[in-house]
Amino acid sequence: MTDYLKKFRDRLRITVILYSFSEAIENDTTERVAEFRTEVKIQAIDFLLRYPDFLSRELIDLLENNPQKEDTEIKTIVKEIFTNQEPEVRVEEMEKFFHGAYESIDDIIAFLISINFIEYESKKRRDGKEYDKIYYLTKFGKEKIENNLKNIPSVEWYFNRCALIKKHLGQFNGSELKKRQYRYVDEYADIPYKNKIKQLHEKVKTAFEARFKEELI
Repeated sequence: MTDYLKKFRDRLRITVILYSFSEAIENDTTERVAEFRTEVKIQAIDFLLRYPDFLSRELIDLLENNPQKEDTEIKTIVKEIFTNQEPEVRVEEMEKFFHGAYESIDDIIAFLISINFIEYESKKRRDGKEYDKIYYLTKFGKEKIENNLKNIPSVEWYFNRCALIKKHLGQFNGSELKKRQYRYVDEYADIPYKNKIKQLHEKVKTAFEARFKEELI
C-alpha cells in the first residue's frame, strides 16, 4: 500500500468511526452536534475494522457467553467475512505497543480539525501528557459526511462495518474492548513491542465449527 493510499484510508476510517460512534449533543449553542470519548475507544474500534478475523472471533464469543443471544445473524456475518476473504484483503496490520495495538492518529485529528470536521479538547497532566480526550463532530462535518462521503459506494463498507460493531459490541467502552483483545495470547498479548499483531484465522474456524457444527471455508 502506498503512503498516499494509507493516509487516505487512515483518515477515512477515523472519520467514519467518529461519525458512527459519536453521541448527539442536545441544545448546544456552538457548531458541535455530537461528541466522542476517548482515543482508547478510537484505537480499539479501528483495530476491529483492520482485523476482520478478530471481529469474527469477538462475535462468536458473544454467543458463547450469552446463550440467549440469537446466533443466526452472527453466523451469517462471520461466513460472509470469510467468503469475501476479508481477513486477507481487508486486513491493515497494527503494531503492538505498551498497551496493545496502537497507531498514532495525531496527524489525522489535526487534519480533521483543519477542515472543520471536528473540534477537540483534552486535559494535561503535570508531565505534559494529554488525557480525557474529547472529539466533537461539527455541524459542517456531519453535513459533509452525510451528503458526500456516505454517497460514495466504495466507502459504504466502512459505514456498514461500524454499524455492525456498534450493534454487537457497542456496550463496551474503549478500555473493555482493549482488555478483550488481550485474551488472545499468541496473536496479541505475547507479541513483542513494535511487532505486528498476528491474525486469528484458524481460531475463528475452530470456534465457528464448534459453535455451528459447520466448517468455515
